[in-house]
Amino acid sequence: MSEQAFKEHPLAVLVNRIAGKLADTSMLIACLILLWLVGLTCVDVVGRYFFRAPVTGATELVQISMAGIIFFSLPAMFLRDDQVIVDLFSFVRKGWFGWAISLAFSVTTVVAVWIIADRVSGYAIRAFEDGDETIYLKIPLYLVVWGITILIYLSGVFAAVRGIRVLLNPGRQLPDETGAREFTE
Repeated sequence: MSEQAFKEHPLAVLVNRIAGKLADTSMLIACLILLWLVGLTCVDVVGRYFFRAPVTGATELVQISMAGIIFFSLPAMFLRDDQVIVDLFSFVRKGWFGWAISLAFSVTTVVAVWIIADRVSGYAIRAFEDGDETIYLKIPLYLVVWGITILIYLSGVFAAVRGIRVLLNPGRQLPDETGAREFTE
């Protein structure tokens, strides 16, 4: 598909560009957390085996960091449709029927993500009310869970942006279905 063959609605291009910048920032933060996690692991291993002094609360920091990597990656994944997909029936995803299926999947994804975010926010409220903390470092859990909740809601918004892009291009498949972004920027 050439660049001339696929034209998106100007509003969709603007919204996708803004969402893309936010998604790139989110991925950059996920990468920085991963770098932090590598450094923490190195310091913990060196301290544990050479100085017999492991990092206090390293397991808590690793758990929180892993959650950060996962949930900071979600918005970009939902915006760019980078989920792992086994496409056994690729012929079904072409034309109007493929467009309808993509639209149905987008709506279903937004609804499911919104329900999950609502449940997680309930857990954050409960953690705040109960005063839940991590065992060693006494980090309030509601801060971590609220961050996760915000990122899940942002992922839902980005899934909705993708759904709107599908809706504004009836009968056509978006060129970045496989993660390639060259035609929409």
